[in-house]
Amino acid sequence: MRLETRFAGIIASCFVFGICTAGYISYRLEARQAREEVKQKADMVLETAMAVRAYTSEEVAVALQALDDKGSFHAAQVPSFAAQSAMRRLAQKLPEYQYRESSLNPTNLNDRATDWEVGLLRTFQADPQRTELSGELGAGQDRQYYVARPIRMGSPACLYCHSTPEAAPKAMVARYGAGNGFGWRMGDVVGLQLVRVSTAPAEAKAFNSVVVTIGSITSVFVLAAAVMLLLLRRHVTSPLEALTRVALATSLDKPLDKAQEEVPLPPGHGQFEELQRAIQRLKASMDHALRLIERRPAASPGPTATSAPSPAVPADTAPVADTDPRS
Repeated sequence: MRLETRFAGIIASCFVFGICTAGYISYRLEARQAREEVKQKADMVLETAMAVRAYTSEEVAVALQALDDKGSFHAAQVPSFAAQSAMRRLAQKLPEYQYRESSLNPTNLNDRATDWEVGLLRTFQADPQRTELSGELGAGQDRQYYVARPIRMGSPACLYCHSTPEAAPKAMVARYGAGNGFGWRMGDVVGLQLVRVSTAPAEAKAFNSVVVTIGSITSVFVLAAAVMLLLLRRHVTSPLEALTRVALATSLDKPLDKAQEEVPLPPGHGQFEELQRAIQRLKASMDHALRLIERRPAASPGPTATSAPSPAVPADTAPVADTDPRS
């Protein structure tokens, strides 16, 4: 396996691990920020509705009563009516925000609590110290974040319209009837403020932010990896391959072309120059050793004996004649 391939595999593995980790952390942070943003917007809508209610009860209702003291009734002087009317106008511009006030015993039957809202009201009634409930409902694109706050009977002025039908303005009784919206007592949870905000825009924003982050990291990584592999190819593997060819040809005693003998060294040389010099010295030593072996004369062969040599006879010894002593 080539060196570039190994490096590319290692870098790719590290990148996949890093991008998964960065993506997970980024998504968690963006999702948390999206939830906080939705909660902040829901609180802002609630505070706006509370401001409208307070202005209506403290300014509008007082002004209308001062202008007309004959017991007439105007819906604009009701805080709940004013707040919901203002929020409906806001919803025309920002449809992802929904504001509603509901009650178990409302004056206007359109404000009667649904089954789900009844559960929220029961929770507030069971725990007088609880001032807020929040959470999510729905799934997918229909998922919403809600914030609910109780409406407690805290002003004696409210009893003017909600104590008994006889004490209420006749115009109000004629408009809404005498069977609803009466019998309220001080301190009771008589209603519910509810804001529902769609989470789809915030989630889409968070997802797009994660995509941009991951895309930026990927682009930087691909560019850095490409530059690193190019430098690795130019400054490491190419000179190393050339030196390997030279070393292999030297070990096999094969002649090299002029182009093959010129090893392209990277700028600065460094260890590759030392390796090239070592290979050149090794080649020179091997060539010198081969020349010495070729110039060494061959040894001449010695005489070969065919028979055993006869023993030498001393010169001063005369041969003995073969005579008979009896002659």
